[in-house]
Amino acid sequence: SFKLSYYNEYKSYLSTHNSMSSQLSKPPIFDSLRRSFNSSFKSSKVKSPDAWPYKGEMDNQSIFEEFVASPLSRSSSGKSKHTPRSNPHKVEITVIGAIDLAARDSNGLSDPYCKVKIGLQRARTKVCPKTLNPQWEETFTFIVDSLDDAFVKFKVMDYDRGFRDDLIGYCELNLSYFPQEDAHVFTEKLVDESSTESLGSIKFSITITPDPHSTPSPDLDERENQRSTSPFQERYLTGVLSVTLVEAQNLRPMNKDGSSDPYCKFKLGHQKYKSKVLRRTLDPVWKERFEIRVYSDSSNLLEISVYDEEFGFSDNFIGSAEVNISDLEESKTYKREIELDNSGGVIVCIFNLSNISENNTESGCELTPEDFVSLRKTYALSYNPLHYLTYNWENVEDVGVLVVKIIKCIDLPEAETIIGTSDPFCSIEVENTQVRTPTLYKTNAPVWNKQFKFHIRDIHSTLNIRVFDEDKNKYNFLGGVKLPILEAHTVHRCLLKDRKLERVAFGEIFLETELIYNPLRAAIKTLLPCEENLMYEEPKFKRNLFMQNFKRVYALANIALSLGLWVQKIYNWDNRPKSALFLLFYTLLVATFELYMVPMFAAAVIIYEFLARWVGFKSFETWILNTESQEQLHKDEDSDEGEEFSLTAKMKMVMGVCQTVQNSLDYVASYCERVKNLFNWTIPFLSFMAATFLITGTIVLYFIPLRWLIMIWGINKFTVKLRNPDYEENQELLNFLSRLPSDVELNQMRIISKDSSKSKRGTLKSRRHK
Repeated sequence: SFKLSYYNEYKSYLSTHNSMSSQLSKPPIFDSLRRSFNSSFKSSKVKSPDAWPYKGEMDNQSIFEEFVASPLSRSSSGKSKHTPRSNPHKVEITVIGAIDLAARDSNGLSDPYCKVKIGLQRARTKVCPKTLNPQWEETFTFIVDSLDDAFVKFKVMDYDRGFRDDLIGYCELNLSYFPQEDAHVFTEKLVDESSTESLGSIKFSITITPDPHSTPSPDLDERENQRSTSPFQERYLTGVLSVTLVEAQNLRPMNKDGSSDPYCKFKLGHQKYKSKVLRRTLDPVWKERFEIRVYSDSSNLLEISVYDEEFGFSDNFIGSAEVNISDLEESKTYKREIELDNSGGVIVCIFNLSNISENNTESGCELTPEDFVSLRKTYALSYNPLHYLTYNWENVEDVGVLVVKIIKCIDLPEAETIIGTSDPFCSIEVENTQVRTPTLYKTNAPVWNKQFKFHIRDIHSTLNIRVFDEDKNKYNFLGGVKLPILEAHTVHRCLLKDRKLERVAFGEIFLETELIYNPLRAAIKTLLPCEENLMYEEPKFKRNLFMQNFKRVYALANIALSLGLWVQKIYNWDNRPKSALFLLFYTLLVATFELYMVPMFAAAVIIYEFLARWVGFKSFETWILNTESQEQLHKDEDSDEGEEFSLTAKMKMVMGVCQTVQNSLDYVASYCERVKNLFNWTIPFLSFMAATFLITGTIVLYFIPLRWLIMIWGINKFTVKLRNPDYEENQELLNFLSRLPSDVELNQMRIISKDSSKSKRGTLKSRRHK
């Protein structure tokens, strides 16, 4: 009945057309009739009624028969002989601007932006604040299957932050009316049925060209035949696509203040993933990882879309892109900078495809002994100096190869308490490359025997292995280990640790590792900047982490304090033979010191520590730290592990540490400010004294070598206790600086006059009144 009304309206139009001129504009129902009757009218003017496919009077029965025979009607079998193929076209629309828009804000202006829609494809321009004649100059690209059924809709809106955006006006046009191949500029008036005022016009250009990368889609009959004749295919898991969303750059601003609240969506088939929302930025850094399952019947196109979140309203589309995962090789890492369409910006992602098909449990990169021999020859160090004259230094980034074989796990925890088993798989990560093994279901002792090969760019990185239990919607952490790559040259049997890799968890893992690398490339790469860990995020404030870092600093400070106490004992001559020997050593060192001795002594310390580690000597740290301080450190560690603190005790502990940090910062800042105030003559008497001392020191250093001055100072420092046993230690420089006030003390000592006080009070009152 609905389509029959089209014929009635069409018949009434024919009856009135004979009394009109043959040159008529398009009737409103023309587009619907042309699609219904499959006629070929020109887009500019309607032909005379004689050329139309239906003439004369038609009763309802004949109309119904014609309707049944029309292309819109189908037989009971659902087939049609007249359904045309659709020809894909690429439509480039440039939204140039708008003219004389209607005001929607109280200031008589608007904050306009334009939405462009073709079918389900949408795009949006940026917001131009406070104007009625915006200039966008933004180009968007759409792919249209058929121009006959495609309409482009321009919708101009007024942006209101925190409220619903106001409609200014819109216009909708059929793409088949526009010329193809060449770009033309058009100006269309905006309309709105609920408004009678002039809403303005929108100016745009459209270029329609056949899409060279697309093929005509099959008609409905062919698609139905394909569905009816295609055999049933079993759906099974073939792999896992690991997508690391790193960051985006130069996103299109969607908010009034020139920023956006972006988030990213990934879609592969029916699987959808969404990142977190980052506020007020055009260069977001997400550093999120998604594990997308790839099935045998999944699509090969991974859809990436970036949106701007609008609270309470539909989110704004920024841009999209597609990645063909069939171009990705297994167990290889790809870092790509993908440009979003519609000039949306650039998004940076890392892709890694792991083949975990149940039909392919064997490794895809199993290396034979001949392969290992070839790798050793490739990365062998040449001892011929002439070889490096023609050496390809561009391959210095390729340091070596790490081969990891995950054998098995035993005694894994029971993730599924009802069944008493787990569905474990193992994830292996080296630098920014991540692969995984297949999932073995319902077992606590999985055996994988899976081998992986990693190209190493830095031998000082680590090998991270984590074991997970696979559930339908999430992965449960079972345990993990972290090994340095330099020690990866043997068979490992490691106890699994917890998520923080600090304490032992349940289960063990067996693996074989072998590292083949070039020592020269490794040494050169050591001097170059480290590769950025794209998944590293700075940790947020946590009490346990804060206390742990404080104890680390406290331990280092304790070493420095113990060294000072050891030197103090030498000065005090508590052990006279040792002090005398140290005085003789100090005198000879100052008398014969040369600059080359600095690296020589540092190398001597490193060699001694090597001997202390492998031969059994006493290390310098053991010498410096006295027995009491070591016992106190171990006592503090044991007490922290065994004692559980209440919430009040934890708060007091944190407050005590914060107070210590606060006082230390005040101490450092005060002395730095005192040095500054010494040079700017805040206290003229002290500045004059400092100038006198510096001029005297300049004259002394000019005539007396520095070596002898240091020797005299050291001998005086060592022998002062022998000459005067009651001598008290004195720090002349610190005592001098303590007489200078800091900036806080200067502010406290500042004198405020009565007039300045009144003016200041008046200023405060005026501010409060405002």
